[in-house]
Amino acid sequence: MKPDGKPNPDFGKTVALYLGLKLVPNGSIAVFCGRKSTAASICEKAVDIVKRGAPLSLPSDFSDAQEVERLTYLHVENIGADAPASQSTAHGIFSHHGNTPHGIRLAVEHAMRDELVRFVVCTSTLAQGVNLPIRYLIVTSVYQGRERIKVRDFHNLIGRAGRAGMHTEGSILFADPVIYDKRKARNDKWRWDQVKELLDPRNSEPCISNLLSIFDPIKSDDEKYTISMEALDFAKVYINGPDEVAKLVAGIVARNGNKGFSRDGVERQVAWRISLICAVESFLLSHWDESENGLLEADVTRLAEGTLAFFLADAQKKEHIRKLFQLLAENVAANITDPARRKIYGRTLYGVQDAQAIEGWVHSNTDSLLSIVDETETFDLVWPLLTQHINGGTFTKFDKPEVLKEIAHGWITGKSFSDLLRIIRKRKAKMIWGTRRREFKIDHVVDICEGTLAYDGALVVGAVCEFIETLDQDSTGELINRLQLFQKRLKYGLPTETTIALYELGFSDRVIAQDLAASLNLTATQKKDLVKALKQNRDVAIAMMEKYPSYFQERMNEIMG
Repeated sequence: MKPDGKPNPDFGKTVALYLGLKLVPNGSIAVFCGRKSTAASICEKAVDIVKRGAPLSLPSDFSDAQEVERLTYLHVENIGADAPASQSTAHGIFSHHGNTPHGIRLAVEHAMRDELVRFVVCTSTLAQGVNLPIRYLIVTSVYQGRERIKVRDFHNLIGRAGRAGMHTEGSILFADPVIYDKRKARNDKWRWDQVKELLDPRNSEPCISNLLSIFDPIKSDDEKYTISMEALDFAKVYINGPDEVAKLVAGIVARNGNKGFSRDGVERQVAWRISLICAVESFLLSHWDESENGLLEADVTRLAEGTLAFFLADAQKKEHIRKLFQLLAENVAANITDPARRKIYGRTLYGVQDAQAIEGWVHSNTDSLLSIVDETETFDLVWPLLTQHINGGTFTKFDKPEVLKEIAHGWITGKSFSDLLRIIRKRKAKMIWGTRRREFKIDHVVDICEGTLAYDGALVVGAVCEFIETLDQDSTGELINRLQLFQKRLKYGLPTETTIALYELGFSDRVIAQDLAASLNLTATQKKDLVKALKQNRDVAIAMMEKYPSYFQERMNEIMG
């Protein structure tokens, strides 16, 4: 409890960490967290506990000392020595979540699998997807964000402990004792009931479809109030254009702001529905040329009835799904009459409006695109388009947009995440959080780069390439090659064709790919030529990999044959 008598929200995290440190001498530990921020804060708590000299075992005492040292080195090179995850790594406590750099995730998974390390703090990125020798699974919370973890997901999660062929048994521990202590209290009994429901596999929920959520009501921030919204009516608003969508959002907030319907909350839910509509449009476009006459009404109905959403829906929603598909098919047919253009639109993976906007941008900037001579010009020209079509997450929260552009440029030129964070702090940029401002952390930088630029940014550039192919110009081939290289730089955060090829060869960490290229003076851009060059420098290549985790050493050994 806090001094004021209120529950301490960090209590479960503290208990989880304590249990993990007490049990680590007996076997491998996975502390499951519902949120990425929780995993990061537990690592921070671990560092604090060690600094205070608590009489607890350190996981590093039961891990391979060299592997811990190598993993620590990789962390420091990627995210800096000051990052909580780097500091906890030195003590044998590793984090694994969506904002952990890709190369580090691979290395930690491998080290856990080979029992070189034995303590990981994770979200479902690790706990539900990798076969690991976990002896104890400690659950900090039964919530993932605002929602309780589903029964079927929870049983998939607890199946990670005591895997066949690894341990004869495993233990699952709940780290929040308050739930049990207050199991009979009138106002808190529901928490205990929830835990018991999770433990019974008969309570498993049926499979769900994201598309069905388009029928959900708009919810207030605390989810106490709802506003019904017909899917077809919303689709018509979308078809009428962004201005109508903006009016819809403004109207909801104006009429219901006193009930907790914030602009951010409503915009987030509306954006989700738009993404579902765009996905349906893209799905229809990808099937448009199956028959000579395009998609007939019967074809659209067949596609609608073939979805998981239709299979799971009740009779009324089935009919609404049919009508939704027909409405969106009519929108596609009305806006894209040329069969060749429809095929191109289908390859962009965007809905009609976004694809039209990108196509219009390409035609408006044709001369500028064709005159590009270096990567800086490419970046400067494409940047406004990227910011226009990346609409969510931390990417949109910069109070100084010019700093965001500097971070994006630093990403594609290979700067480490820690260097990028230093740029943000030097420029005194803050993250917009409602009416307040917050400091950026290293996890936010990874999210912006590996999460947003690497996926959403690369998707935009891919769509640009599709539309450039339609231009009646002689030099479009060279331009497309240049843009495809730029797309890969956005995807991997690397500066050259050589480093990109090394990354794709299996050295899937930005630090390692660049170190290999620089240390061995590699200039080849084809994988077969790089393999040949590595073999010619066998001793040097193997020696330089000794400072990196065993995952990457094994990849080098595989290449050497």
